Formats: sequence, C-alpha cells, structure tokens
Amino acid sequence: MKRLTLLLTGAMMVGVVALAAAGDFHVGTSLVCSDCHVAHYSQSHGATLGGIFTPLGAGGPFNNLLRDDDNKVCLACHNGSSFAPDVFGANGGTTGIRQAGGLNVASGHNLSNDPGYDEINGHTLYSTALPPGHGTSAYTPSADGLRCIDCHAQHGSAAQYRNLLNRGAFTGDTLTYAVGVNDLTKDVYERSAAAYTIDQVDFNEPSPRRSAYGKWCQACHQDFHGQGGDANMGGLAGGVTSTNATPWKRHPTADVNIGESGSSATFISSLSQFASRTNKVKVMDSQGLWTGSSTDNTVTPSCMSCHKAHGNTNGFGLIFMNGTGTVTEQGDGGVYKDLCRQCHSEGA
Repeated sequence: MKRLTLLLTGAMMVGVVALAAAGDFHVGTSLVCSDCHVAHYSQSHGATLGGIFTPLGAGGPFNNLLRDDDNKVCLACHNGSSFAPDVFGANGGTTGIRQAGGLNVASGHNLSNDPGYDEINGHTLYSTALPPGHGTSAYTPSADGLRCIDCHAQHGSAAQYRNLLNRGAFTGDTLTYAVGVNDLTKDVYERSAAAYTIDQVDFNEPSPRRSAYGKWCQACHQDFHGQGGDANMGGLAGGVTSTNATPWKRHPTADVNIGESGSSATFISSLSQFASRTNKVKVMDSQGLWTGSSTDNTVTPSCMSCHKAHGNTNGFGLIFMNGTGTVTEQGDGGVYKDLCRQCHSEGA
C-alpha cells in the first residue's frame, strides 16, 4: 500500500490518549488546531513525537490554512498509522476487522489504490460522479470530488456516531451512540471508546420500522431508501410484508424483520436460517441481542448488513458471508448469493 508521509503534528497522539473516555475523535480536548492547520505556512521544520516527522505538504499554501489537500490531511493519520483507524484500502494500521472497511481513490490523483480496492468497490475519494441512486438528493460533489468531510464533521460532533454529519444534505439525520454499556435508546453500541472493529460495534433499533443508519445513507442514495408503500420502494405501509399485488421494488432497510410472517411470495426470509449462521452479518435489534434466536425475533437488516460503509474488494462493498470460515472484511470466503442466504432460505 502506498503510505503518505505523516503531515500532522505529534499532538495527535496526545489527543488519542486523552480521548479514552470521550467516545470519538476530533472533539473536545482531542481537537487540536495545529494537527490540521498552520497559520503562516512558514514552518521550517517538522515536529517529532514517538519518531513521527510531520513536514508541511508540498504545493501549499492550501485553502483554509490546511497543512495539505483536505483528503490527504485526513489520510495522514488514517492510513497505516498505529494510533488511528486505517480507512483507506487494506488495513495496514490498527488490528482487527474494520466495521466500515476501506475507501478507494479515483484515477488521476497522486494516491494509488491497494490491489482489489477499485473504484467500483466502495466510496471513491475525489470522484465527481453522482452517488448511485442519487434521485432528488440535495448532495452533489464539489469540483474537487468526494471528500472525507462530505460525510464526517472535521471538527467533531460529540452527539453523532463517528462524527457523521447532520448538516447540509444530512440535516436532521441523527445517529446516536452508547459507549461501554449499551443503551437501547441509542442507534449504535460501541463496546469501547476506541471502537472501530466488527466485534466492538453493533446496531440497535430504538424505533421499530426505522433505521437511523439507513436514513443517514439516504441523504446521498435517495432512491434506495424509504418506507414500505413509498413509490420507489414498493411493499405495504406499516412494515407488513408485501403481497404479489404490491411487490417490493427495492430491498427494505428497516420495515421488515428477518422471518417476519406474512403472505408474501416475493420477500421470504427465515429467522432460523439467520440464527443458524456462525458468522452473521450485522443487523439492527431492538433487544440488543443480534442472534436471531426464537426469542430474538426483532432482528432487522439495514444498509450495514450488506455493505461496508467505506468499501472492500467486493463490488459495491458487499459482504459475502457464507456463515462459516474465517471472517475478513470481504466476508468469510463466500460468494454473492451467500449474502442473500444469510436471511433467505431459497436456493442452495
């Protein structure tokens, strides 16, 4: 993997340590101006802490007093470092299987993709294309293309999971989270303040028939989301499984629990099918169990069930999970239909 020279000051490491009880990065005492900004662009030397050398990026001065291009400022810490999650390409930084996977980059920029992390396989930095399913979304990429700060608040958001935006196209899209001890009224449960891996993150369902996660994704991917009965979704209002007269047009992201009873011949899922899988994709659960057992019949698929938020080496960041074997960010060695068969009993 191509690794960028770290551009930020060693103060970032101090901020990470101070964050241990805060729940997320870039907020409160961990928000250090000089990590990303330089007032005069005249620094003649780097700073060192723990062996990290942080010169200014070549080609400056940059807009907004940044040390470098804004995506590169983010990747300076979030690409292969030991103290921050690696969000680009293959995981060369902190250990564990990342919940969100890895981004890729559009061609024509002085960053190179890791093998398999191609533009079709997830969110693509610098891409100027409209998001799939854009529809009537208020989001449009800038002339510079997709940037990290199109999704994340660079100055932090103590109330939002992973500093995800709730302004602009995301106005009103809240994603609350609990840290350490689960709170079923929150959308996400992080088992530790530094949670980023699949074993540390799970998803609650505070409001039946609603996915805060899906609503947030809808800000860009408008056509792919909605409630049962919506023209773009099909199905029936109220979360009832569809009949042949009102078939689903797009996969529900909140309305239907796995194995929910109904007369549908177009949307058949099996709770026991999901429960029997050793390796399960992520689902929402109002009970906070996520097992799909006979006493846990409130498990609901949403966006994170099928896709890695940043991407992986499968098309569209899909997770091919057969249910057995060694889990990676691609799944567990399965193929496309194995993802469907996490919930659906048809086929073999």
